[in-house]
Amino acid sequence: MESCNVEDTDVHSMVRDRNGEHGCNEDFDDACDVGAADIVSNEDASDYGNVIELSDQQIMRKVFRSEERVYEFYCKFGRCHDFGVRKGDYGKDDDGNLIRRRFFCNRAGLRDKKFLHRLDRQRGHRPKTQTNCMAKLSIYLDSENSVWKVRKVILEHNHELTPRVMVHMIPKFRHMSNAAKAHIDGMHGYGVPTSKILGYMAGIAGGYSLLGFT
Repeated sequence: MESCNVEDTDVHSMVRDRNGEHGCNEDFDDACDVGAADIVSNEDASDYGNVIELSDQQIMRKVFRSEERVYEFYCKFGRCHDFGVRKGDYGKDDDGNLIRRRFFCNRAGLRDKKFLHRLDRQRGHRPKTQTNCMAKLSIYLDSENSVWKVRKVILEHNHELTPRVMVHMIPKFRHMSNAAKAHIDGMHGYGVPTSKILGYMAGIAGGYSLLGFT
């Protein structure tokens, strides 16, 4: 499955992304804005518009070419709105083909109580992060048109969102492009310390929070 990180830019392109909040104001070009009776073209598609400005009703009208692209979109939406995402349950038809899928906020659900009351536990409990958040995106396969449509979307969260300067530290969004890796390896080859390299790259990107890695 494709990575959810939509950005695959080198360190210099991060400067262009600084004012776009990690691409939040860029168009998502794989979604198709169509009516219920319209058939999506395989060659052309209208853009999503600014992801950060989408309402629940606008998302409900969107159509995707694949389940992977829906996940990619929701990851980008989550990053632009300061929350992490994870894949949820799914359903298949009698032939084993995927026909429905749900994606959740990464704070959905609650920790099972049986793990909280184990007498043989040797380590302390990890901090609780699950809040039973109901934010989600549910999709289903329109088999007639071979596209994925949105069945339900909930945008409200029951917890505080991640501070913008810390969003890049959410595990799902930690990402280093191949170009950035090559850049770091090249500078290491000249004996430049890692701390100096990161400082240099952060300066180009506009701050450590825009690097997407540490």
